[in-house]
Amino acid sequence: MSWKYQWQKRAQPHSQQVAQLAKQAGINELVATLLLQRGIKTSAQVQSFLHPQLQNLYDPYLLHDMDKAVERLTQALFSNEKILIYGDYDADGMTSAAILKLALANLGGQATVFIPDRFQDGYGPNLERYQQFVQEGYQLIVTVDNGITGLKEIEYAQAHQVDVIVTDHHNLPSRLPPAVALVHPRFTQSSYPCPDLSGAGVAFKLASALLEEPPVELVDLAAIGTIADMVKLTDENRILVTWGLKQMQQHLRIGLKKLCAQAHVQATTLTEDDISFQIAPRLNSLGRLDQASKGVELLTTTDTAQAQKLSQEIEGLNQKRKTLTQEVYQAALKQSQKQIQSQNKILVLAGNNWHQGILGIVAGKIVEQTRHPTVVLSIQADGRAVGSARSPDNFNLYQVLAALRSLYQNFGGHAQACGLTLAAKDISQWQQQLNALPQVQEFNFEQKLTRYYDLELTPSTINLILWQQLQQLAPFGQGNNLPIIKVVDFDTYTAQYLGSKNQLHLKLRLKQQQQFLEVVAFNWGAQLAQVQKFDLQAVYGSLLKNNWRQQSHLQLNLEDVDFKAIIVHQNQHQLIDLRAHRSLENQIQQAENLVFFQEQHLQTVQKQYSQAHCLLATQVASNLTQMSLIDRPTSLKDFEQFIVNNKQLTRLELIFHTRYPLYYQLNLSAATWHQSLKYFYNHQNLTVSDLPVVAQYLGLTPLEIKFILKVFSELKFVKIENGLLMHPNKIPQRQLEESPTYCQINDLVAVQNQLIDSKTGEVINYIKKILQ
Repeated sequence: MSWKYQWQKRAQPHSQQVAQLAKQAGINELVATLLLQRGIKTSAQVQSFLHPQLQNLYDPYLLHDMDKAVERLTQALFSNEKILIYGDYDADGMTSAAILKLALANLGGQATVFIPDRFQDGYGPNLERYQQFVQEGYQLIVTVDNGITGLKEIEYAQAHQVDVIVTDHHNLPSRLPPAVALVHPRFTQSSYPCPDLSGAGVAFKLASALLEEPPVELVDLAAIGTIADMVKLTDENRILVTWGLKQMQQHLRIGLKKLCAQAHVQATTLTEDDISFQIAPRLNSLGRLDQASKGVELLTTTDTAQAQKLSQEIEGLNQKRKTLTQEVYQAALKQSQKQIQSQNKILVLAGNNWHQGILGIVAGKIVEQTRHPTVVLSIQADGRAVGSARSPDNFNLYQVLAALRSLYQNFGGHAQACGLTLAAKDISQWQQQLNALPQVQEFNFEQKLTRYYDLELTPSTINLILWQQLQQLAPFGQGNNLPIIKVVDFDTYTAQYLGSKNQLHLKLRLKQQQQFLEVVAFNWGAQLAQVQKFDLQAVYGSLLKNNWRQQSHLQLNLEDVDFKAIIVHQNQHQLIDLRAHRSLENQIQQAENLVFFQEQHLQTVQKQYSQAHCLLATQVASNLTQMSLIDRPTSLKDFEQFIVNNKQLTRLELIFHTRYPLYYQLNLSAATWHQSLKYFYNHQNLTVSDLPVVAQYLGLTPLEIKFILKVFSELKFVKIENGLLMHPNKIPQRQLEESPTYCQINDLVAVQNQLIDSKTGEVINYIKKILQ
């Protein structure tokens, strides 16, 4: 069973069709198979896909209003008009602005580039800025990677005799702005053959029309914007990226050369992955933490000293972005665990003055870790909460958030990514309303998404020849994903943290006879215990050639793992260890008799799965021989009694699911109990509302301080009256074990140690002793 996804092998083309295409196109059958899966069926299509050519770019005048845009820009250049290029603060927007600036310079023209500030100006057109540009005497504004939604801004500019040309690729609104020209690949009237251009792609087409041929010297910038914006790497985009990468490998502009050096990226072997994971994030860090206009400066400068200065500054910002992201992520993750315990399906995580530039990154990481739709909010001093929201692919978060649109001061986005602003005082009530919506209540967030793998291989068959064959399909990206490989039949493996700085990532090493395969698992740090404890049956990932500081080797970039459903035969008993598998839904649907130790868990499952045969552990009939233990007992005594009462079992599945894992991990030291009691006695006039501050001072979680206070209350160490924490003048002479809650905590910790954290062999030996 897999950890994250439900995996299926991609449909395979008929062997005769594969052989025929391989022969006709002069390629091997592996490449032919992968091409057929991508819908490429003829020799001509193969040649076009494997060897994209610049001359196959479409006529730029096929784009809507391209003729009008060229005519107006040409007029501005001849008349020496004051031109402004209005860009965007991400890598696509920066490269778009750089392309148009350099194209106009090639024609002898000058233009000022303006990139909005993420925090002051917001996303897209800004009316105050347009008013400023009118006052400053600009006669023509050209938007790149934005503008199509700038109705009131462009109406204002046109009303004041300032013409606007819009070049954009985002979704078309119902009402279009009255610009002189709207250059956009998705106009139905124009039916442009490649509607998936990025902002940089559209800017490149405008530059091509102005210069009367594709500007080869600018194709590198078009490639960066196309890769960074994650549009489909097919058709025209594939041509731009292929030739852009070739150009960068042969001749890198000075700003990119210095940035590659900072990122330890080898320019001569620059790949789309280097752009995606090294260059684009560094450019985007400017828009997140500083001024994105510096990115345009870096991309257009010919001054070596300036390029060095800017690249060093960008590298510093990128490191700061990583640090801020990790700090906010850790704080948000703690909040998410508490909210999941409270059965919230949509997580709303908030902190004072969390940096707005990294909220979307943090939300995405929380979704990756929890599979819950997540909103991360930064509470501002003016009482606003500004945030970003992300969700899994199978949940339309935009529709859900839009249902409460009246609460927002600002709102926008799409199915899996949104931005919003609301009053901080409304957060709690808003979260309750969100989670009460029927579409949220009905959605099963534990259901695994289906994904497909392309190849099933062993470590010994993964080598440089295979990698070279796969590379024939590069560049990879949306619409042409790296083939996913399922690796099986390895004899042993090791797993450890990757690097010593943090515990975010893992490195696995698979061994088959004398062959080894290295697997890198980014953001899998929290799963190290499971990977080490439960046997892996297969791993899924994409094959990469890691070029790091002039050394290269093959590695698998991990997507998912299959854990073995470990079956151990103990005399006549068959014990199946399924503790590592996350999808409770699959286990419930496959199990025959569902046994619960806690009645409320039984009722919850029975309500959701009315056909399931659910039983309490204390009420199992003596004739049942196959059972699945769905939830966790509250004590080892309960578990042991169940085993003793059911020696007739021939098959027992161990699942031990719980929505409240932290309750089983309240393993507080004697020093913590003593320190907490001392604090309560040394501080007078404490109230219940002071507990979060007390917990923070003592280094405790809200859950831990809650249980400590309950134990102290039961022992008469403290009492709560009208919200005040009071204590007697003298501490009663009592032991912690006299508290029922303390004993319950210890019982839960014992269950965690013996049944949850233990290895398979240890659980089997424990059950074996009970049966003797």
